[in-house]
Amino acid sequence: MIVRSLLFVVCGLFLAGCQTGTLEDPNDAKTAGILAPDVIRRQLKGTSDMLMERVAKGQISDDEFKTMIAKRANELLKDLPLDKVEVSRAWEYGEVFRTAKRWPQAKQALEIAVADAEKTKNEDRRVNDLLRLAHAEAMLGQVPIAITTAEKVMNAPPEGSAPILPAILLEIVPAAKGKGQDPALAKLLEEAIKKHMATVVDPKSEPGQMFLVARPHHVRNAWRMIVELYAKAGKDEEARQALARSEEMLGTMRRV
Repeated sequence: MIVRSLLFVVCGLFLAGCQTGTLEDPNDAKTAGILAPDVIRRQLKGTSDMLMERVAKGQISDDEFKTMIAKRANELLKDLPLDKVEVSRAWEYGEVFRTAKRWPQAKQALEIAVADAEKTKNEDRRVNDLLRLAHAEAMLGQVPIAITTAEKVMNAPPEGSAPILPAILLEIVPAAKGKGQDPALAKLLEEAIKKHMATVVDPKSEPGQMFLVARPHHVRNAWRMIVELYAKAGKDEEARQALARSEEMLGTMRRV
């Protein structure tokens, strides 16, 4: 049920603002060519709504949901020429490629998106697109490159740091662990914890309140993962020291 809830939340965030309508046939000559990302997301929402209803009724499993939504995304992205994609919207195509699990194309689209965010000085897009790029690189087995990419967000200002720890903990590390770089991933996670603790949000806003409620949970799970990464890499002393640091930080958080 937890996995199902997370899927619903992710799909809801990703497809927020789209209206459900009749699905267009991507092979129809009338709609042939480059589909705009909002059109793709609208069509994916129609598919997602239908599939989530089937999940709720117990007709399909969470894994089947993910497989089917990826298949639909692949159909919509068939033969998409990335060199003709509008640069400012490359991040949106990158998101759909991630949904379709087409990691080489996701990486390519997100590299374009990161370059555009840096050029236009869009800090929010830079941070989010770098994290998504790092995830795509990790999924491709390019773990050292993914770590280097993720490290580039550590200079984000406190007001823009909220996405860092969840992305590294829930996407990048799971995709990258067990591939010979676990101690480096542990260090990356600890950096992310520091950024998370220093993040500034508006406590009166709903997103700010959600962040503050979730923060202890994310920090606790991140420390657990750090200890696990060191232990599985045979770094027992590093694991012991990380456990001590975690107990100190979590104890301070409980007292606040």
